[in-house]
Amino acid sequence: MAKGLEALLGATRDLQEEVYIPRLKTHFTIKALDEDAIERARAQATTGKDGSVDDALLNRLLIVKSAVDPDFNDKALKDHYEAFDAADCVKKALLPGEQARLIQAVLALSGFVGDAELIQDAKN
Repeated sequence: MAKGLEALLGATRDLQEEVYIPRLKTHFTIKALDEDAIERARAQATTGKDGSVDDALLNRLLIVKSAVDPDFNDKALKDHYEAFDAADCVKKALLPGEQARLIQAVLALSGFVGDAELIQDAKN
């Protein structure tokens, strides 16, 4: 059997990772997102007649969709931060750098890697 075929047949898309948030002294658990989840988030973040994407909103939506723990849709959490929805809760509960740390982890877990990493992987 070809290596690529064998790898695909044995692969799982149910990937999770813990991301440490130093200020909170705890780990958040995130999961990989598939193309459909990313496209739904992009559609939600598309604003105006020109079809432009609100990048900050898109990032918050990706965090919401990938977060296993904590659940930003939790009513008590939204009430605590006086957030009107889960994306607003992310904005109010997390510092910008914490959001960036989570987005980087979500994208990496979902298969988006930098060119340098791709070249290094190809060499191995």
